[in-house]
Amino acid sequence: MKKAFCVGINDYPGTANDLKGCVNDATDWAALLEYSGFEVEKITNSQATRQKILNTLASLVTNAVAGDEIVFTYSGHGTSVYDIGGDEPDAYDEALYVYDGLLVDDELRSIFQKVKPGVHVVVISDSCFSGTVTRAFITASSKPRYIKTHDIPPTAKLKRHLLAEEDMIEILLTGCSDSEYSYDAYLNGRWNGAMTAYATSVIRKGQTYKEFYQKVRDLLPSGQYPQTPQLEGSAANKNRVVFAANTEPLPKPDPEPEETTIWDWLKKYWWVILIIIAVAVIWWSILK
Repeated sequence: MKKAFCVGINDYPGTANDLKGCVNDATDWAALLEYSGFEVEKITNSQATRQKILNTLASLVTNAVAGDEIVFTYSGHGTSVYDIGGDEPDAYDEALYVYDGLLVDDELRSIFQKVKPGVHVVVISDSCFSGTVTRAFITASSKPRYIKTHDIPPTAKLKRHLLAEEDMIEILLTGCSDSEYSYDAYLNGRWNGAMTAYATSVIRKGQTYKEFYQKVRDLLPSGQYPQTPQLEGSAANKNRVVFAANTEPLPKPDPEPEETTIWDWLKKYWWVILIIIAVAVIWWSILK
């Protein structure tokens, strides 16, 4: 069994929080995974509720057996919240900011820890998890995927690495480090996450995750997108062949059509107008 679950959220309650490239991310990963032989479920925007995501992930994990492969991709806002486990009063957790609330990293960990031996799990997250949004730059072609919930004190400790990489069940590819932002980016005529756009352009058949990651790191961070993708997992998992092992790279989808004005049409088809005028003049001369 090869199953994937792709989530992309552009439309958040409150227009100030909206993004532009996350649904494209989910669509691109879903297309690549389907091409690679996966059965894919994709949800976007208001479909991507806490309960839906938790239930779907739990079902994937419960039904997977040795030899199966599960992929979870998430594109949307990320944030940081005070530690809900109470282990340390000055610690905080990373969280996915889904359509109707938060999915804390501890909740995802509790699901993936139930994976049966021999099941391969890949998690791809193109979102931010820490920092202060006022420190990020926003331009016409980029926006950080981060929602601020509250101020994190400078003394806070990040509770991210609860497991050593060698003890991780899954392999995790993120859009940035734990102190950076992942950006919504306008690239090649359409909006995407910067990491997703570059990752889907360099993935090739036969690559290991380690080789694939190196190709991504050749492109990020960049001057325009100062984010450092991370690859976490055991050495054995990093040396596995990526899920696209039996495919050629997919061509990027065509850019979404832009709204066309009458002036744009006239500039493009001026010769048609000249022909119509010439025919009309000739016809009028004949009738006369």
